[in-house]
Amino acid sequence: MVKFHGYRKNRQWVVTWRSATGSVLSQGFDSEQDARAFENSLLLIAEKERALLKKRKREQSSRQKITVKELVEQYLASQGNPVTQKQNGYHAAHIVRAFGQRQAARLAPDDAFAFIAAQQARGVSRITANRRLSILRAALNWAVALHILQSNPLRELRLPRAEPQRLDPPTRAEAKALFDAAVPHVQRVIALGLYTGARIGPSELFRLRWTDIDLEAGILWMPCARKNRKREARREIPISPHILPVLKKWRREDAACGYEYVIHYGGRPVKSISRAWHTALKKAGITRRIRPYDLRHAFASNLLAEHADYKCVAELMWHDVAMLLRTYQHIDRQQKRQAVEKMPNILKLSPSLPPQKSKRSIEQAA
Repeated sequence: MVKFHGYRKNRQWVVTWRSATGSVLSQGFDSEQDARAFENSLLLIAEKERALLKKRKREQSSRQKITVKELVEQYLASQGNPVTQKQNGYHAAHIVRAFGQRQAARLAPDDAFAFIAAQQARGVSRITANRRLSILRAALNWAVALHILQSNPLRELRLPRAEPQRLDPPTRAEAKALFDAAVPHVQRVIALGLYTGARIGPSELFRLRWTDIDLEAGILWMPCARKNRKREARREIPISPHILPVLKKWRREDAACGYEYVIHYGGRPVKSISRAWHTALKKAGITRRIRPYDLRHAFASNLLAEHADYKCVAELMWHDVAMLLRTYQHIDRQQKRQAVEKMPNILKLSPSLPPQKSKRSIEQAA
């Protein structure tokens, strides 16, 4: 509130007003004109503040009514990586289908549990349903950070733990059949995935260039998906002698055409091999589920089966040893049998077998 007190005994015109903190302030002026001008400026500021507060209140009221569909679309548009945007968009479509016209601020944890139940009724795994809900929760957190929503209605949601599905990596016979049935650019993915343990996709293998490979030294530097200040942007991987000759052949072919990327289709960088991969599985007669990423699992499992050093394999995978053993080591039945047979006969339970009679002694007894 602004008050004009007029002329006082000290021969000054005084303007008094209350600050935002509630304190009473005053300012004296030698002329009434200056005092009136200052008073008008304070009134103008106060009017602008009221207008801004009303506008903000209207915007907040409008934002609180944003639907899940609108929120998810804005959240996905804010993501810079087009690959991440596409992957999250695929899963977010199921969220939009379930809650699209609901006001985002009116969601509740019970809605999330109902979504999980509905997804499982469709045959969707728990881990996939959880991932879809995590995208919704991330979108809500993003909206709170940008003041689109006052709070995240799913902030206290605790998703039920879902054990990741462990698929057996391709056997050696399956990998060979798959390689023989695949088109050329998928053959390169299979060979490099099996012999380098690279992450299959735009994060690593599809970024590999011929300039990252030293065929004379037998070394390649794989672009790393995860970067931090403690590690380099790429990791060194020795080239297996089994793949070195074919890499030299591919290098000569690409150099003649001026192709830069190791994994390419007609010279263009590859972003996905999903369709070509499933075609190769079908031609190879493989009916069980095998993902391109399982080539990375096969790399680790085969090295460990051949008693490679754990620390070395972990470095090649760009993981720690605990993660390597927990996630990437797959044990087959033959390995389990070999491990059990190493147990000594402590209790002497197996009786010694009686000597077998020769054929001649059997005939004499007859």
